[in-house]
Amino acid sequence: MVCLRQLLLLSLPLSTLGNVYDVSQTVLAPPPSKRPSKSIAIVGAGSGGLAILKTILDLPPDVRHDWEVILYEQRRDVGGIWLPDPPGPLPHYPALPESPTYPLLRTNTPHPTMTYPNFTFPPGTPLFPTWDYVQRYHAAFAEHFNFSQHVRLHHRVEAANWVGDAEEGEWELEVHVEDPSESGVPTKAFKRNFDHLVVANGHNHYPNIPKWDGTNNWLANTPAGTPQREIIHSIYYRHPERYTNRTVVIVGAGASGRDAALQVGKVARVAYQSLNPAYEPTAGAHVIPKPRIAHFNRTSVVFEDGSALHDVDALILGTGYEFRIPFLSAPCSSVLAVDKHPTANSTTARTLVTNLRYVFPLHRHIFSLHPGIPPTALAFIGLPVLVANCPSDMAQSLLVAHAIANSSILPSREEMLRDLFAREEKIRGEGLDPYYIGHRLVAESETDHDYQDAVVQYLKDVGALPQDGKKYVEPWRRLGRQNSRLLGRAWERVKQRGEESKWLDGVRTEDEWADLMSRLTEWQRIYEEKHGGPENGSQSVWYL
Repeated sequence: MVCLRQLLLLSLPLSTLGNVYDVSQTVLAPPPSKRPSKSIAIVGAGSGGLAILKTILDLPPDVRHDWEVILYEQRRDVGGIWLPDPPGPLPHYPALPESPTYPLLRTNTPHPTMTYPNFTFPPGTPLFPTWDYVQRYHAAFAEHFNFSQHVRLHHRVEAANWVGDAEEGEWELEVHVEDPSESGVPTKAFKRNFDHLVVANGHNHYPNIPKWDGTNNWLANTPAGTPQREIIHSIYYRHPERYTNRTVVIVGAGASGRDAALQVGKVARVAYQSLNPAYEPTAGAHVIPKPRIAHFNRTSVVFEDGSALHDVDALILGTGYEFRIPFLSAPCSSVLAVDKHPTANSTTARTLVTNLRYVFPLHRHIFSLHPGIPPTALAFIGLPVLVANCPSDMAQSLLVAHAIANSSILPSREEMLRDLFAREEKIRGEGLDPYYIGHRLVAESETDHDYQDAVVQYLKDVGALPQDGKKYVEPWRRLGRQNSRLLGRAWERVKQRGEESKWLDGVRTEDEWADLMSRLTEWQRIYEEKHGGPENGSQSVWYL
């Protein structure tokens, strides 16, 4: 019997569930009276988890009518990286924040290029929105398609173990449940078995922190009368004002390093940006470029060119994140081995491996080719980097949903391994190391849009989707991404002129957003041609 309280919970928007959540209802609920024909567990309610849930529910009702689909999310709401930490002080290393989101975070690409197909941001949304617009977008997506009956908030998957072989078996999941109304109360746990596991837990949680000789000695010898020296990863960065009148070294030129350079450089006494040789300092930032750090001594930060800085107060490490999935790895599971310097490769690995940059062997960055697990039993959504997440996640999810419904649409494991090795060889032929670039779609042979098109076209070729003669990524999305910096400068000029409402008025549909980007691009291009190029310091770069 389903109690009235359970029915009430199912009818509430996802964003309110955390406020009325009753742990006992989930932990003590009896198992289904009828075993579903397929049971699917999804981990993570960011853009990838919501995408795979949507595509599974979009399958024909006669295909999925008796499937069980449950999405476990350990946090209080959907939105993944865009959901900030709850109120209160940040934890100190080695404890980790829930999210790397910071108050000044905004997108570095126009939001129409980032959306799920046919689901736009609300009218009036700034073209380059702040994080809160993006989080609300994901919540609205989940609410619009009534995902609440499938989503379990405050549920953390602690361990996932495959019980079976390469032909058949099931996942045994250990799930821990937290009651947000009772801090300090031990979590409750239960175990559930599923046929399929889809991992969509993101890859911006476990910071990559370089190790240099001498850091402890440098930190321990802060000059008297000055603030304590510090080295923090960007996952802990929140407010640039913390660095007012301090000397700061920002390490890295990725998304978080660029943002820190732009924000901290305005308030610091002096800000430096330590870069690999291939990178330029952040355009528009008040920073002095420096080479890579070599080591520290008692008083100084020493760089690879032999130069040293003696008055540094703080370092902000924009050094990226490690690809870790703890519930699949030791000591919780033996499915995914963690080996920073593996001797095995995609053709010789006897299990899944992460070298903290690359999970292998996987078919199309999605399906596990673990020799002891059927390929459709374990899939990953959202591993590719340098993509527009929502459309890319949706393309991947289409393939996963159809493969779960009909595993015969996939090639044999041997064929998928050959395809993977051929892909890696092609990347090597471009002078890149596939085990170093990992899931970053930076090779000419595997651009973000071409990757998405190929995934969806494959479904058309095998008859899972109708042939329509169209590419998955619309031309306007391609142009919007290609012109992101030009559009960013245009939108800054729109804001300076106070004309946001003039441009946004009446813009609602995808076609209208595409037209807005086209008009803005031309408007800015004419302006820059007339004025001899971008204005000095106007080219801003934001978080991807």
